[in-house]
Parts: sequence; C-alpha cells; structure tokens
Amino acid sequence: MGKLPKKCFKILRHIKGLGDPSLLIKIKPMKSKKSQIKQFLSESNKIEGVYDQDSLQQAQYAWDYLIKQNTLTIDVILKTHKILMLNQPLQPNEKGYFRKRPVYIGGREGVYWEDIPKAIKQWIVNVNDIVVNGQNESEIFLERIIKEQHVTYETIHGFIDGNGRTGRIFLNWTRVKVGLPLLIIHEGVEQMAYYAWFKKN
Repeated sequence: MGKLPKKCFKILRHIKGLGDPSLLIKIKPMKSKKSQIKQFLSESNKIEGVYDQDSLQQAQYAWDYLIKQNTLTIDVILKTHKILMLNQPLQPNEKGYFRKRPVYIGGREGVYWEDIPKAIKQWIVNVNDIVVNGQNESEIFLERIIKEQHVTYETIHGFIDGNGRTGRIFLNWTRVKVGLPLLIIHEGVEQMAYYAWFKKN
C-alpha cells in the first residue's frame, strides 16, 4: 500500500480485508494510566514467553522513549528495538539493526532482508499519515487501519527477534497518538484472537 493521503481514508473504509470488528480485542479498564502501560508491556512480553523483570523494565524504557516521539522514523524504530532488546541473547549487530538473513514465521518467509529498509520506510509513511490525518476519523475505522498496519509491520519482520514486542509497542503508540486507549492482549483467548489477525482471508 502506498502513502495514505487524507482523502483516501474514506475510501479505505470500504476495502475488503481491513479486518472483522469481532476480532478486535476489547479494552479492559485499568485504575491508572501507569498501571495500564505496565500491564500492556507485561502481557506483550508474556505472549512471547518472556516473563523476567529485566525484560519488563527494558520494555518500559523503550515505551518511555517512544511515547515522547511525535513521528516515527527509521532511527526511532531502530532505537526502540535496541532499548527493548538490550539484554536479550542477541548479537550486538542484531540489537537496533535490521536483520541480514532470512527468517521464517509460521512457515512463511519474512520480507527479503535487503528490502526491509524500503518496506519499513513505506510502513512509517503510512503510520505517520494515520497519526496526522486520523484525528477526525471514527474509532472503528482507526481500529481497523491501525490493525492493518500492525499486520504489515509483522509481515515485514525486520528484526531477528523482537518483532512482536516492538510491533505491539508501535501499535499502541499509534493508538495513543490518535486518542484511542491502549490495547492490552492477555495470554489465552485474547492471544488467540490476536493471532487470527495474521490469517489470510
């Protein structure tokens, strides 16, 4: 998908495949924004089988950095990944750097590694357009288009590891910027509904 100028938002409402609203996960109210962010980051890690407190702290640092940014850039994407994955068992050139070899997700190969920068740049344009032009759009439309861009990011799979966790952080960054609540996906039923986003129609 190319750049999403403001006039295209109404057209996109009618494109088949933006997602079934029934697969959107309901938001559970929290006592405070701080506790909501912590639960989001904790549950996002748990989906990947990551339960240690150090990883949760690094996720908090990554969120704290990202939420201060008004727009996404390649540098912001890479720095967010580097902060998040700082103490994970990766090579130094795999933390905050796009991958240089193939990866497979559920039997499907991610975007060819030499094409990752170009694909991510276009994804960044699309997400920034949502933030700039989505303020006056309906919540259901924003839910769908943000979901679509999240699926695009995960399909690119730009890193050796940490794609899911960074992807959900970028997803919620976008949601916050357009005035939507954080999306917290819990292990179990909600996790399975989330995985359904990535199934082909």
